[in-house]
Amino acid sequence: MKDIIIESLISSQKVAVLEDNKLSEIYIEDNKKNKKVSNIYRGIVKKVLPGIEACFVDIGFDRLAYLQLKKEDNIKAGQEIMVQVNKEEVGNKGAKLNLEISLSGRYIVYIPSNDRITMSNKITDEKERFRLKKLAKSIIKDNTGIIIRTEAVGCSLEDLKDDIENLKSQYEVILKEFKLGIGPKLLYKSLDFASKYIKDYISEDLGKIVTNDEKKYNELKELLKYIDKKYVGKIILEKNKDVFDIYNVNSQIQKCLNKKVWLSSGGYLIIEKTEALTVIDVNTGKNIGDIKLRDTIYKTNLEAAIEIARQIKIRDISGIIIIDFIDMEKESQKRELIKVLESELNKDKRKSKVLGMTKLGLVEIARRREKDPIYNYYLDECNLCKGDSFVISTKTIIDNIEKETMRIKEHTSYNNITIEINKKVYEDINKNFEDIIKSISKKYSINLELKGLPEINIEKVNIIYNS
Repeated sequence: MKDIIIESLISSQKVAVLEDNKLSEIYIEDNKKNKKVSNIYRGIVKKVLPGIEACFVDIGFDRLAYLQLKKEDNIKAGQEIMVQVNKEEVGNKGAKLNLEISLSGRYIVYIPSNDRITMSNKITDEKERFRLKKLAKSIIKDNTGIIIRTEAVGCSLEDLKDDIENLKSQYEVILKEFKLGIGPKLLYKSLDFASKYIKDYISEDLGKIVTNDEKKYNELKELLKYIDKKYVGKIILEKNKDVFDIYNVNSQIQKCLNKKVWLSSGGYLIIEKTEALTVIDVNTGKNIGDIKLRDTIYKTNLEAAIEIARQIKIRDISGIIIIDFIDMEKESQKRELIKVLESELNKDKRKSKVLGMTKLGLVEIARRREKDPIYNYYLDECNLCKGDSFVISTKTIIDNIEKETMRIKEHTSYNNITIEINKKVYEDINKNFEDIIKSISKKYSINLELKGLPEINIEKVNIIYNS
């Protein structure tokens, strides 16, 4: 049974996926970054560069966005155009745009400027590919372009038809918005990650969806009505509560930030990230076994392979991963171990490849990077340790301040709170996150005063109640 727990805070929105109450995935959206990929805008062409077939477009951002052109594109300075963001602004570089608009539904991606029906390469069954393409051709009569998504496997004619019609309606609204007014304008905002995850991956094994935010609750209700009304009753609102604490997510995340991960058999993993790769060491630990040592080692390695695949997914470890399993003599056991590891990694939505075992008995994995690992949000390098150790991040401290404010609002009548924190953290918050503290104060109608003290531990938050 799968539960989806959504923690909406001022500074972040996190989605935890629990399978039988065990954390299997965690996704974090940093609200301060305000992602814009897939948003659709009306832009004004400011400068055309014929030599490199490109132009710069004002879509209302601080910097002009970049649009690569094709030879057949006849675009002039001053022209209003509809564009979609396909890459965020990075440093001094503006966002990258696309003229080909696409809208993603549950089963298809709708591309109005295209006339081709294509399909996800992940749909490998030839009979299913033929069936889906036949269904799509029976529905589409106007040369509309679509991509059939992996999630369409097994869907009915009615499912596809409803999805296409909904996306066409969305696009008609976008076209109307484009014609209204002048100048740069946001025409369509893509779903945040929580809504997108539910749209893409909700299934029959769903237990419940929990959120602590009323706005998100109402938004998800409307989304679930569109997907299938039977899921609407699965959503629960725990308004302004620490849902990650209620559903035991916090403690599981904490374990996934530790270097040492215990296995149920008594063995353990040591996970260490270096600049070039991640190294995972498997140890028998307390598991000395009551059978032959050879069998104990084999069983510990098998258990480790399953847990390693889980840790890679939760921590979002990417790039080169080296696993040092406990040495085994039998070639058959080595082959079986690799087979189990590959099977567990195949459950991950992110593509990874087991490159086999080296002559030294090390297993190498390559996993594609798509987003930052979770420790980038939860941890900062310790200034006193010269990068050799990590401490709780300022972002996490801010989240903890909001959670404490939630509890104060729910369980007390205090309206004025002083929060004592480490002086360096205080300085960081004042410099980079002062607006978030003000928003927390406003959201819960509690006056928050921060005080930085050098003697307080960098991870500590002291609450003082004022009358």
